[in-house]
Amino acid sequence: MTAKTDAASKATAANAKTAWNGAYSFDTMADEGRASLDSFVQASTIAAKGYGAIGSAWFDFAREAMAAQADAAEALMGARSWTELTEAQTGAAKGAFERTMAAGNRIADMTVKSTGDAMEPIRARADDLVERYGKPAA
Repeated sequence: MTAKTDAASKATAANAKTAWNGAYSFDTMADEGRASLDSFVQASTIAAKGYGAIGSAWFDFAREAMAAQADAAEALMGARSWTELTEAQTGAAKGAFERTMAAGNRIADMTVKSTGDAMEPIRARADDLVERYGKPAA
């Protein structure tokens, strides 16, 4: 072997052990990268499902609100006195407020749950990496 070939093989052998503490190969590091990417894909899938459910909840709220407004308009048109008119208006306003608050709370809860669920694969992956690589080299 020539000196040039011998130096190249030593450099290749040294590079094969490059990592945080020198104990892992590039293949191991590539596997770690793939595992991290997999956790990100899992988190994205969970988030997409959760936020799809949130979008559906918003549309359900909008549909319910429109139906309630139609009922309120009918009640207002059917009022025969000032008292009936103000009672119908007050009832419609109170109902709209209660529906909006209930939907807002429900959607906020869904958002918090979806975000927490989506972060779980990433949190688990980070914990795994810290457990394995976070120790100082001896």
